Amino acid sequence: MQRFDFVVIGGGMMGAPCARYLAEAGHAVAIVAAPEPQDAQGWDGPWGSHFDAARITRHVAADADWALASARSIARYGDLEARSGRRIFHEVGALMAGPPVGPMAGFTDGFLAVARRVGAEVLDADTVRTQLGLALPQGDVASWEAQGGGWMAPRAMRAAQQDLAVAAGAVLFPQAAGARAGGVITLADGSQVEGGHVVVATGPHAASDGLLPAMPKMKVWARTIAFARLSEAEGARLATMPSVIWVPEGWDHDLYLLPPVRYPDGRLYLKIGGQLDSPRIGSGTETAAWFRSGGDGAVAARLMAEMRALMPGLQVEAESAGPCAVVWSETGYPYIERLSDRVSVLCGGNGASAKCGDEWGRLGALVATGGGLAAEGYGQGFGAVWM
Repeated sequence: MQRFDFVVIGGGMMGAPCARYLAEAGHAVAIVAAPEPQDAQGWDGPWGSHFDAARITRHVAADADWALASARSIARYGDLEARSGRRIFHEVGALMAGPPVGPMAGFTDGFLAVARRVGAEVLDADTVRTQLGLALPQGDVASWEAQGGGWMAPRAMRAAQQDLAVAAGAVLFPQAAGARAGGVITLADGSQVEGGHVVVATGPHAASDGLLPAMPKMKVWARTIAFARLSEAEGARLATMPSVIWVPEGWDHDLYLLPPVRYPDGRLYLKIGGQLDSPRIGSGTETAAWFRSGGDGAVAARLMAEMRALMPGLQVEAESAGPCAVVWSETGYPYIERLSDRVSVLCGGNGASAKCGDEWGRLGALVATGGGLAAEGYGQGFGAVWM
């Protein structure tokens, strides 16, 4: 059995950077990370929503701690790209909009406060329509990050973090973890690795995979995303489009929209998501069933209608739906806690782990090595809540 100082279970948006930070600090590290499934119907391992081409990234957020984590992560994208040779960040600008009155006014007040602090422009709906061609609800207010905002590639980020961790001496085990007994991890093929300390960073699976000493209190939601396939000509017309977060007229939550991104099939797509009324996922079996389902077509149709309302004149070749899963912790922040000398928890992305994952991974490595977070500048302690 191979033995390491640390075993990080989960090689996604938080686990992979955690392993990198540990390895670059000189520790002997194992990364237990199942690969991306190539055949959804035949896959019986863990799933990850970060197996995707694009996620919004921006400094502005409705919360100061999330904004700080974003800023620190974005500031390190360039170093990760330079050292890994992978393109991660696409700086096309980011718009965040909401109503100044009504049930979502608190959301708007929150991101505007952050926008003013970080120097983002504040625009009204008429200016957004004139300058960016986006038809926000009349009266809305928006923050605009021409620099530092846009989208990032989760697959490239995951690969870069894992590559750099391995370059620093980490050993990658490309399979799932089946069980943990103290520091001994049994892998899917029956082999075992042992760590002096284990970091469990298994995303939505942390609430049901039994790798932690107790069940963290968090909700896992089955979410649908919708895709609009574009022609090359329409993609070129929209080439300067930013990432967008906004609240449609009369809605009680926000939606997000990615600009044209080329997916592995070679086609250009706009992606839209954002949903509150979705089913809960309570087990690995339910997670697998959801990711094999292809998403909810009715939800995708509602999302597409809002995309068209925001983008007058949009020409779409085809529409499709896809499945996603979002983890919401009890606190609204990640759980980053050293539970004992043998195990730490690092999970709870709350829908934003892709853009902030490098910072959460850094904090996870700090906590796993016995460090504290009091001097890190956050208002939260990031302690876990348990069932």
